Amino acid sequence: MARVHAASAMISVALIILFVAYAGAQSVVGSSEIHAPAVIVSNNSGVLTLIKLTVTNGSGMVNVTGPSEVGASTISSAEAAAQYASSYLNLDFNKYNFDYEILNSDAINVSGPSAGAAMTVLAISALSGRPLRSNFTMTGTIDSSGGIGLIGGVYDKTAAAKSGGMSFILVPATQANSNEDMLYALTQDEFGIPLVQVANVSQAVQFALYGKSVLGRGSLYEPFVNYNLSLIPNASITCSNCNESWFAGLTSYTFNITSRMINTLKPYGAFSNITQQLTAILNQSEVEAEKGYLYTGADQGFLDYITASYFSHHTITKGGGISYLDNVSNACGALQSPQLTNTNYEYVIGGELRQAWANYTISQDIGTYNATAVDTDGVLGAVYSGAEAMGWCSAAGYMYNISAQMGGSPVAASATLRSLAQSRISRAAQYGSNLYYATAESAFKSGNYPLAILDSDYAFAFSNAAGSFGNSTGTLLNMTTRLAYNASFGVWSTQFANEAEFYSAEARITQNASAAHGYAAEAFSTALLASVMSNDTAAIKGSLLPSPSTSASGNYEGDFSAILTALSGIEKAMIALYVVLVGILIAVVATFIALLVLINRIARAERPKRNADAKRRQGGR
Repeated sequence: MARVHAASAMISVALIILFVAYAGAQSVVGSSEIHAPAVIVSNNSGVLTLIKLTVTNGSGMVNVTGPSEVGASTISSAEAAAQYASSYLNLDFNKYNFDYEILNSDAINVSGPSAGAAMTVLAISALSGRPLRSNFTMTGTIDSSGGIGLIGGVYDKTAAAKSGGMSFILVPATQANSNEDMLYALTQDEFGIPLVQVANVSQAVQFALYGKSVLGRGSLYEPFVNYNLSLIPNASITCSNCNESWFAGLTSYTFNITSRMINTLKPYGAFSNITQQLTAILNQSEVEAEKGYLYTGADQGFLDYITASYFSHHTITKGGGISYLDNVSNACGALQSPQLTNTNYEYVIGGELRQAWANYTISQDIGTYNATAVDTDGVLGAVYSGAEAMGWCSAAGYMYNISAQMGGSPVAASATLRSLAQSRISRAAQYGSNLYYATAESAFKSGNYPLAILDSDYAFAFSNAAGSFGNSTGTLLNMTTRLAYNASFGVWSTQFANEAEFYSAEARITQNASAAHGYAAEAFSTALLASVMSNDTAAIKGSLLPSPSTSASGNYEGDFSAILTALSGIEKAMIALYVVLVGILIAVVATFIALLVLINRIARAERPKRNADAKRRQGGR
């Protein structure tokens, strides 16, 4: 009996030990919660969710629940977050279980990796026992090394954070003055809360767990570059076979449309910083033009116009975005290039280039709009491309107008340019397709060989130059000099050559080695374009033949006289030979017929004499 009681006691003790061990295994290690923003795709709006995490002793299990379906990418992000948080704190992930619960009032499906960073700092908080700040939110992906990656929906998520009373939002770090950086600045100014950029978890926990101040740490978009204009010499490369006075008018026109666009931002006090910077860029561009760098100033002013247009659409909706793109498409499609002449050919082709780029860009924008405009970020991105297209169309329209005023004798480009266009397209093809290559192919198919040639030059020069960044700054500058001073045929090539010299001078002046290399690479890229365009502009000019046609440049489907005008010398010789041969054949046939007629007349004249002779012979018998 005593043995039975002893056995029972041992069993009871064993059960108690097992219970205690089980209870210990399931004991709560820590818990925490964080607000995390999400985007409702159906209406391009943001929502602020609440993510709760409970960490218990366990075996490395990660569970995610929500008010509705939780996507696989969200579950994967939660697993990566828990694993990295454990390693960050030098803990064994396999000794814990992580239960994430995502709560939101809209009961939306939870999908996507953008809560990965939030889940990571949440796990660090729960494992370490350090509480998170309650007045912030964050967004971004997480990778195995703790890096925080870019995500979409920043605008809509920030709107939700503002509505939810958050004081700041942590966002993935991005390259300074990139399009994403511009989006951060627009969003921050629009909603009035700092967007603090963090590249990794270590940076994020400083703000999330340790209360690091965010004052003065919001995103700062600074597009203005202060060039050393007082030290840069005036442009020195002189254009041959062209009239640059018309180009000065194009530059002034660009400055005017940019100024008008910047003025649309002035009523918005939140954008005062960006308005001041854009104004400074425009003022500096005008000084560059005064020093003879017409295209350089116009180009920087053009980019200024696009940025101003982007900020001016800060409240645009998805419906408003597609309406804007449609309006740009209609405006670009309505442009008609004027008659090509021996005086205006560079401006006509220059306008056709920009119209082609605009039509291609806006067509791509409209074609992919519904797929890319799933949040306000996407809408604004489409508007940015649309503004670029609108700027190109505006420039094209101006060039068409001045081309009509320039006069000159009507001309058409010879069909012999077809082979040159083919070779230029083939040269560019090795670098892959891009805007310039795509529009070059389209121009070639339509028979506009001058346009195809110069478009291919852009594709070749910019793609080829991209591979030269590995060269030293000195090598790039030496190559730039050799190319630029041999590129003065035509107004465009000369302007590009002078721009190359502008960036070369800046590269030599600046004390920052990285900036100097960037300027040198920009100089080489532009010099290469100037060089190939100079040669090809000379070839185009040499192919121009007198034409009575009033059809648009590059249209070889007109009347027979226009086709004859476009034929090369050898083709004309072949036709002339054909005409001569036909004439000889006609002459031979006419001679033969004349001989037949003559023989017939002689025969008829001899017939009475033969009859008389026959009668005499009959009488003698």
